Amino acid sequence: MKCRHLLTAILTVLVPVASVFCQTNDSILLKKFAYRVGNLVFAADSLELIIPDVPQGEKTTYLLEVHNFGSKEMGIVDGQSSRFVKSVFSGTSLMPATSGTIAIELDIVPELPLGPFRAEVSLETDDASAKYKFLYLLTNIVPNTNRSNNQIGYDTIPRLIFEHYNYNFGHQYRGKTEYISFVFTNKGGLPVEISHIDISPNCSLVEEPPTNIMPGEKGLIRVKSNTKGCVGVQHRFVMIYCNDPVTPVITLGIHGSVKTTTTSIKNPGFCP
Repeated sequence: MKCRHLLTAILTVLVPVASVFCQTNDSILLKKFAYRVGNLVFAADSLELIIPDVPQGEKTTYLLEVHNFGSKEMGIVDGQSSRFVKSVFSGTSLMPATSGTIAIELDIVPELPLGPFRAEVSLETDDASAKYKFLYLLTNIVPNTNRSNNQIGYDTIPRLIFEHYNYNFGHQYRGKTEYISFVFTNKGGLPVEISHIDISPNCSLVEEPPTNIMPGEKGLIRVKSNTKGCVGVQHRFVMIYCNDPVTPVITLGIHGSVKTTTTSIKNPGFCP
């Protein structure tokens, strides 16, 4: 009887201590992993994470820690939202209450202009609460002093440069139409010749570029994006084929997610 009372007294002390320990541990984790999407938390303060400057014309890798706050094992793969960003998880899956590392590779190709750069990181998971995770890396593209002597002279080739290569329309209800303008300049010394343009379904060209763009000439490609009949994460592309020797195929991306006000659709899937 005395042993039973002693055991009860010990448990009475230990249980609250264990509870306080768990709460303290979770509090420490949440301070480090402040940005949460579903059951996956990132070692970032918000949706936008500022990283150091990156050199033009090189690949730069940034390591980002994540933690699984859920109760189930979570598979994580690259969402492939941009041709300039590749995300590689350190393993095939992340166990509950464990941390891991995602290697984010930025491919800062030479045609990207110097200055501010916003890279969208997209992850696809089997987290039932939020399958897709989004994060943005904010950085500056700076001159690459190591390769300055090896760069092709722009005055000897056609060079089609866009002011931005990706457009994010955020979250919107199904049925809305967006008009997106991609502004370009031929910064080379020879005319740019566009052979053809491919575009994703649910999109159409409202304003096409001329087939020949003279040196120094500016213009735009205007795209109409329709979300009718679509639900979920959207990744749409405009593929421009031209005689630019550095980037003969230029990819412009339109990204975002579409939701519906009804719940009648079961397993709606995704539109291309």
